[in-house]
Amino acid sequence: MLRQVLGIFFLSFLLVSCDYSLSTKTASDVESNLQVIDTLIDFTKVDVYPIFSDCENYSENGNQKKCFELTLTKKLASSLQKNELKVKERVNDTTLIDLLIDNTGKASVVQIHSPKSITQQLPQLDSIIRQSISTLPSIKPAVKKGVLVNSQYRLSIIVKTL
Repeated sequence: MLRQVLGIFFLSFLLVSCDYSLSTKTASDVESNLQVIDTLIDFTKVDVYPIFSDCENYSENGNQKKCFELTLTKKLASSLQKNELKVKERVNDTTLIDLLIDNTGKASVVQIHSPKSITQQLPQLDSIIRQSISTLPSIKPAVKKGVLVNSQYRLSIIVKTL
């Protein structure tokens, strides 16, 4: 008899405790979930691209991006051309540079991907690239949802000797 009473008590305890653990969603819970979904940010895209002071006059985002890319390419090319590089054999390959522009506008090299043909013939190229990036003029950082953010880009340098 005691066993049956304990069994019924235990069974009713389980049923009652399960009832309290069920959550009931209120309107405020659903609203807060919608706010979380609304604040998700796509970090692969920015609202305003980083820009050099030369590109500030461009009003459209696409034009600013093009100006930024062209200005960056020109400044790196002129900096790299100041160095006299000599090779023993012909080289025709591409070096990839991962460039980070932080939220203060400072440009830095994250990584340089050079094939063996370039690293063997031009071992000083990595340091020249890093030096060229460090001498870039100030850049206004990218903006996402009104906040200055870091942005990363991949540049390619085609190394071709005659």
